Amino acid sequence: MLRWSGLATAGLLFLSLIMANRIQKFAQQLRMRVGLDRPRDIAAAVGLRQVTHSGASITPESSLAISAVYACVYKIASTLSSLSLCLYVAEGRNRTKLTAHPAYNAVAVSPNSEVTPFIFWETIVADALLRGAGYAIIQRDQGGKMISLQSVPSQMVQRTEVGGTLMFKLHDGNVVAGDDMLEISNLYGMSPIQLHRENLGLARSAQDYGSQYFANGGQMTGVLSSEQPLKNEQIEVVQQSWNASSSNAGTKLLPFGFKYQRIGIPPEEAQFIETRKFQAEEVCRIFSVPPALVQLESQTTYNNVEQQNLMFARHTVLPWAKRIEQELNKKLLTGFEQGTHYFKFELNDLFRGDMAARSAFFTQMLQNGVMTINEVRAHEELNPAENGDVHLVQVNQIALDRITDYSDKIASDNTTTE
Repeated sequence: MLRWSGLATAGLLFLSLIMANRIQKFAQQLRMRVGLDRPRDIAAAVGLRQVTHSGASITPESSLAISAVYACVYKIASTLSSLSLCLYVAEGRNRTKLTAHPAYNAVAVSPNSEVTPFIFWETIVADALLRGAGYAIIQRDQGGKMISLQSVPSQMVQRTEVGGTLMFKLHDGNVVAGDDMLEISNLYGMSPIQLHRENLGLARSAQDYGSQYFANGGQMTGVLSSEQPLKNEQIEVVQQSWNASSSNAGTKLLPFGFKYQRIGIPPEEAQFIETRKFQAEEVCRIFSVPPALVQLESQTTYNNVEQQNLMFARHTVLPWAKRIEQELNKKLLTGFEQGTHYFKFELNDLFRGDMAARSAFFTQMLQNGVMTINEVRAHEELNPAENGDVHLVQVNQIALDRITDYSDKIASDNTTTE
């Protein structure tokens, strides 16, 4: 009897181990599917619970329904994608653009056979902004030479370590080595949407409040009361009649003895417009985008917008450009090339002002000998001019060690003239 009891216990223990192993595998697959690790984040991602105190469910996908979030993500991703990305080789003090390198072809000409460079980088950056990181598999041939880049949705990738080596597990079970995966991550690789879900939930709730208010014809929720005793059938008839009439504008007729009492807060008392504007500004603060660039401020001047454009270029686009450049230098260039080759976004277009400002800038560059005429023409997409590769300087600017000779010559010329 004891023998059978021991066998039964062992069998139950064996079954429990099998079930625990299956549950663990299921949890791992679920984490990889949704791209999250914490149980509360997984529950939020699959819609099992409300994630904000305001009652709005916020995920990276649903957050795009908030106009300010969509505008900020689109502004950053599209701006970076529209910039030229070049590969340079440094030879002493000289810099030469490389256009025949396979890495340049992958990042700037054709990442793969399916998408253009603009769509590729827009997808990667948008994933990083919404989910904390954007990923692309570096596909190589048998000799280790890179062939193409294939973007992978962030929720399908799990970052992990195997034996102290960085690895990436994909949703289909495949494992990609760290050196074969581009990873463009946000601060600490954390999703701004998950970190600021309460702020975004308030913005979404304010948006839903406005939708519900206008869907009800601008009428607030209220209570019908009567001092007369009513049967259940009478209450249902009055309630159905009132609800049917409340969807139409016009005068409402209350039955005899009934009183209406509003229980909602009017939009003006709830500061509806101010709340929506403030939450939109909060979203701009989260993504570091000046409000004027997402059409948030109505009272702006040309100078304000110009300064905000410069702020956006310096404090938002430039840090993201550096993240991408350094990741490309690390993953797409060989160890031998990393000493002399480097990727660089052409940010000059973001810092260019109007025609008058550009004219003044190029004039200074020409007069001081910093640029040649043909270099200026190249910036303006114009063909080179004959003899336009000569550096020019103003005649009244000479080296300090020649100032004495120049002064003596001027004095001699004046004496000869007299």
